[in-house]
Amino acid sequence: MSDSEKRTSHMLLKSINQQKVLYLIYSEGPISRVELAEKTGLSRQTVTNIVNRLLKEKVITVGEHMALESGSGRKRIALHVNSGKLYAIGIELAGKYIRGCVYNLRQERIASSERTIDKYGSIEVLLRLLHEVIDELLPQVPALDKIKGIGISMQGLVDSQNGIILRTPGIGVHRFPLKQLLEDKYHIPVYIENDVNLLSVNENMNGCLKDSRDNITIKFDYGTGGAIVSEKRLIPGSNFVAGEFGHYKGFYGADAYPCHCGRSGCLTTLASISGLSVSMKCTLEQFAEGVRNGDPKMLRLYELVIEGISIAITNIITFINPDSVLLSGRVLRTISPYMIPEIRARVIKQLPVTVNNVRIMHLEDKPDETKLAAGLVIKRAFEIPLDTLSL
Repeated sequence: MSDSEKRTSHMLLKSINQQKVLYLIYSEGPISRVELAEKTGLSRQTVTNIVNRLLKEKVITVGEHMALESGSGRKRIALHVNSGKLYAIGIELAGKYIRGCVYNLRQERIASSERTIDKYGSIEVLLRLLHEVIDELLPQVPALDKIKGIGISMQGLVDSQNGIILRTPGIGVHRFPLKQLLEDKYHIPVYIENDVNLLSVNENMNGCLKDSRDNITIKFDYGTGGAIVSEKRLIPGSNFVAGEFGHYKGFYGADAYPCHCGRSGCLTTLASISGLSVSMKCTLEQFAEGVRNGDPKMLRLYELVIEGISIAITNIITFINPDSVLLSGRVLRTISPYMIPEIRARVIKQLPVTVNNVRIMHLEDKPDETKLAAGLVIKRAFEIPLDTLSL
């Protein structure tokens, strides 16, 4: 091995060791140097060097003294990640707007920016608006060298592993390397995930699904999407499109409207905001108002949508056998307060007895997707790649 290769290998190992230490301080803090050495397998001197470097850079901070070490008579010094001095940019990339916020790692909002548009029309327009949002946020970050990354929650299909957009609302772009383009421009790590996947991960970690091991999340919003979790692991599918329940065939005959996927009768053609606009030429609010006022056309549509959603959820539960199903999105919140109880009653009535103990829940409050996207940065920033754990 050449001297150059040795230096590169040494720097890589040094970086990995620091990441191991930082990850443990973040995930298990407050924690002492002694515990860090025990849990990482690193020498106490190596841990001390890393901790001193992180303290000097103000990435971590010293807290209160911990209990005495057994038999040593010495108090342990607690270490914490200095979450107020590290930052993440979270961006919600939706069908008609791009909204971004700067958060510290306590997830306290520091700054925000937004751009709206009726329709992107082209990837160039989307990129221009995205750049405008990011360019407006960066000067408001207290310390640019302490940004851990940019997280993007987006409606559409995403290859999250490689940061490639497979389909964008209103554009239909295939295999667009957004992560690479943004990292080349800003020299900041970029993480991209589908909005429903992000919602599902958050609810499984911290929300109403935290006690569930096998569950499904379905969001009826601008589009209709879903996420599948099995044994607490998100299932992406071979082409990153597992959980695309919006393309379940829910409508037939004269009610089978064309879908952007190239087929017809998909659930999203009537059970989403964009689908209502294209198929019925009405807004979600007009649909809801028609239902409230007893408009025969809208009441028929309401029954059609309720039945389509109920049958889809019934079959999904029967096929996958989850312990929980979480429903969310503006469609469910806006049309009628009776929509969720009606769906739940129809599903339970149609389910086989072998799977009818499933919990069907409704997330009433819309989570802030910029915060979820910033949370994605926090999660990735402290992850340790599995292939480095033995180093």
